[in-house]
Amino acid sequence: MDILNQDRRNTVDDTIDNSSQDLHVPIPRTDDTVTPDETRDDADRFAELVAVLAEIRGELVRGNERAVARERVIDRLHEENQRLRAGEYRALVRPLVTDLQSLRNDLLRQGAGLAEPVSPRAAANLLASFAFSVELTLERVGVQVLRAEPGVPFEPGTHRAVGVVPTLDPDRDGTVAALVSDGYLDVAAARPLVPASVTVHRFTGPPAEPAESRSDEES
Repeated sequence: MDILNQDRRNTVDDTIDNSSQDLHVPIPRTDDTVTPDETRDDADRFAELVAVLAEIRGELVRGNERAVARERVIDRLHEENQRLRAGEYRALVRPLVTDLQSLRNDLLRQGAGLAEPVSPRAAANLLASFAFSVELTLERVGVQVLRAEPGVPFEPGTHRAVGVVPTLDPDRDGTVAALVSDGYLDVAAARPLVPASVTVHRFTGPPAEPAESRSDEES
């Protein structure tokens, strides 16, 4: 019996060994089983990553240098533009400054030569002459005096109503009654800088008849 049992155990063991050889079950590897080829692949990938990062850093540095260069160009162009604008402004106001200097000298000369007493008419004529000089100065810089004659239709963009004058004439309704002060027109833009101040006619209708008159007519 012992011999038979021993033979059975040997047969079972042989069967298990043969089955294990036929299955070829892979044995899991640990870190100690990494091959030299795999180590070289990891090193190559790390080197590639370092190279990519270095290239990105280089692009960032070059981009920053280009941005700094653009800022310098923008600052230089801004300074040149400011100088050009300052030169244009001086060229524009030079005629105005010249005329104002002449007007100031005229005012001082006329004031020193006035004799006492000064009549109201003489003073008015003197002031009107100075106003005409200012008008010529404004025309040189593209500004024209804007006047409003009585009787012309009231225009909201050109006139500014500062008072109302009643009228019984319906044809005068909405027309200029009188000029209070001149306005000023931008000739190049063809638009008023300052509207002329005027009074305006307003039709009020015929006067109401007294109640006694109406009752007498009805009787």
